[in-house]
Amino acid sequence: MSPPFSDSSASLTALVAFLDARRETILKNWRMACAQDPTLTNAEVLSHIDFNDSLPTVLTILQQRLVGKSEEGDIARIAIAHGLQRRHKAHLIIETVRELNHLTQTLYNELTHFQQLFPDTDHKLFWQVQQHMTQIMAEIINGSIQIYDELQRSEAAERAAALQKALDQMRTLSNERSDRLRTSMHDLGSGFGIISGAANLLNREGASAQNQAHYLDMLSRNLGSVQAMLTNLMDLSRLEAGQETLRIQPVNAAQLLKDISMSVQPIAQQRGLVLRAEGPSSLPVETDPIKLQRIIQNLLLNALTYTSAGFIEVSWARQDDQQWMFRIHDSGPGLPVHIATVLTEHLKPVSNALDPVKPKRHEPSSVVAGAMNERKAVSALDQSASRSSKGEGIGLTIVKEFSQLLQAKLEVETAPGQGTSFGLWLPMRYRGGGH
Repeated sequence: MSPPFSDSSASLTALVAFLDARRETILKNWRMACAQDPTLTNAEVLSHIDFNDSLPTVLTILQQRLVGKSEEGDIARIAIAHGLQRRHKAHLIIETVRELNHLTQTLYNELTHFQQLFPDTDHKLFWQVQQHMTQIMAEIINGSIQIYDELQRSEAAERAAALQKALDQMRTLSNERSDRLRTSMHDLGSGFGIISGAANLLNREGASAQNQAHYLDMLSRNLGSVQAMLTNLMDLSRLEAGQETLRIQPVNAAQLLKDISMSVQPIAQQRGLVLRAEGPSSLPVETDPIKLQRIIQNLLLNALTYTSAGFIEVSWARQDDQQWMFRIHDSGPGLPVHIATVLTEHLKPVSNALDPVKPKRHEPSSVVAGAMNERKAVSALDQSASRSSKGEGIGLTIVKEFSQLLQAKLEVETAPGQGTSFGLWLPMRYRGGGH
């Protein structure tokens, strides 16, 4: 590369030597100018090395360009790297541009200083050198702005994607909540319809003692089912409102599991299921007994609902000084693969997806009106009650939410035709006692 100033080679050589000798002074004056700029706040915070960054190399390239030598670096890459470094140091783009403008002015000042020292130097040389200074600083500024622009576009795209994802999640949650409430309201309506129908049949004249006992049993079972659904809905509403808090106290977890298992034994026997409860006779822990009870009840009712034959096994044990666990295993049909995946990976059960049979609309008036004989009415109520009992889809949602409150790890193992196992690992105690 030939020198750009062939007619002033001696003066140019002297100017380049002057700039080289003044390099540290140029960098110091540049830093001072930035420090005195009230719009810049990072000049005094950064170390000299971080502040200078790759700008000394830019000065070298300027000198090489003036005398026509091969440049040691790629000015475009250096500019991008400088912009990236300033971006990582939390500089705004306007701050980086102002710093580089201060460097440009510092170079102009040095050129003026040389002119004062050597007044006989051709003014055309100063003009041409100034053009080169302006050009190289413009390349640095443009490169720095380019990387800022690319980063801002990338961050804007990421923010937009994150916002869209959040909106999609909110939409999904809203749809799940609507589906859950719609299904629950339908189930409650079915349950009350069955209760109303059974009560009307119970009041009919001529009903046999056997059928009256059956009606009373249906009333009792469906009242319990409706109560459970209402309790779950209230639990869910408090959870969504952020009103649930922990009330940690000493509890014998073994006794609690035994008592709950005993309370559902009549349901298991009625369905012809074997319900076993096995574990240490005593397991003292610290926990919220109400929330733990709701978890156990929902898991047991879920197992009783979907297991038509075989067994349900409840077991518990102390794992170590930090954890204890309990497991509820059934010999039911197992969860569908896609539902098991959702429960295992996300622990967000979808209520209606777990319902193998959708409850149909039940009109108690058709029962009371006598359109069917007593035997058909009893059969219809039995079938509706069976379908309605499978409608408590929010139970697993309550399990998931309460498990999170109790800092518990919930695991699900299931396979078609091989049953389902819910395991819960809980802390032995909580720091601060929980409130």
